Amino acid sequence: MSSESPRQRDDGREILPVLRLSDVLLQRPAAFKSPWQALRIAVAVTASWAVGAWISPSTFGIFAPLTTLMVIGASPWSALGLSVQRILGTAGGVLAASLWVNWVGISWWSVLIAMAVSLLVASRLPLSLGGQFQIPVAVLFVFALGAGSWDRDAWRIIDVAIGGAIGILAVYLPPSRPNPEKFEAALQVYREDICGLLATAAVECGSHSTPIPAGMSHGFVTQSRGLRSAAEKARSELVSLAESHAFNPRGRHLRADLEDDAIRLRRLSGMGVQIRGIAGAANLQYDRAGEPPALTSDRFASLMGDLEGLARAALGETGAPVRSASAAEVDALAAALDTRLRRIADELAADHPGHVLESVALLGRIQYVVRQMVGFGRISTGEDEEEEALPGMVR
Repeated sequence: MSSESPRQRDDGREILPVLRLSDVLLQRPAAFKSPWQALRIAVAVTASWAVGAWISPSTFGIFAPLTTLMVIGASPWSALGLSVQRILGTAGGVLAASLWVNWVGISWWSVLIAMAVSLLVASRLPLSLGGQFQIPVAVLFVFALGAGSWDRDAWRIIDVAIGGAIGILAVYLPPSRPNPEKFEAALQVYREDICGLLATAAVECGSHSTPIPAGMSHGFVTQSRGLRSAAEKARSELVSLAESHAFNPRGRHLRADLEDDAIRLRRLSGMGVQIRGIAGAANLQYDRAGEPPALTSDRFASLMGDLEGLARAALGETGAPVRSASAAEVDALAAALDTRLRRIADELAADHPGHVLESVALLGRIQYVVRQMVGFGRISTGEDEEEEALPGMVR
């Protein structure tokens, strides 16, 4: 029996969020930036206040607009999460506090006991911090409004349901359109940071007139560390994009693109990790005291220039989408660079036996990134991705 594990389709799903009910309970409010969203919230809260004042026999039906304000999210998915948290939290807090106030009245000790119990209960619930705080906030509102009749307390709960329903309707009439442009922009920033690191490393290595002291690094190391932040930003935008598709009828035609977006981010992130490795190795080898590396700084700079040229062909020019422009061009540039890397490795091994380990290892890192760039624009369907990625390349 074969011991090989089954191969899976390379669809990028492993970096897409799994949208489960347990996750929706942890949703946190997202900042709203568009004037349209601000106007939508204002209209919904006003409508909720009007409906609450019309239906509810209480003075202002204040819990209706308050709940609407707190449940509106940037997308149907976030609105669902906020609604579940805030409606349950507010309703539970209002109900418990109303019963408590009508039973014992309002005094310092009743407030203390109510707040302690509400905070303890909230801390045990699987909600976000905002959802947990909703319970003690609702309790405080009840104390602020004072004790009332049992009928009035019941209407407070009804006001919460009214406000939550109007808040959900405000999100779905109509729902916000998913915004893939924000993810694409973050991906382009990540690409530019990668290409910028390659260019800076090419210029800086070998440019120092005196050796860099131990414990200090080249300037491009800071750029290298910044790649992690760029990757996290792109990942955050991908998660937001995936959430904006969930339960959103306006996102149906874009859902097929999510897998492609996930693949591009994962593959670009893989390159980012390897290029950070190249930067780290170059930082330790060049402009240091002692014997210089067998791979001279001029040769290294030339290779970085070739790798940046390949990156532009494989990942797109500045301002263009992060996609390969021409598979034939990418294959030709990659094959030429692969041949050059192997030729240099053979020369170093012949001319500097026993002193080329670090340099040959650096060449190997570069060659691996070449393979990644060739494979960037190819979607694997279960075949051997490494073999498919390098057609015609010298092995």
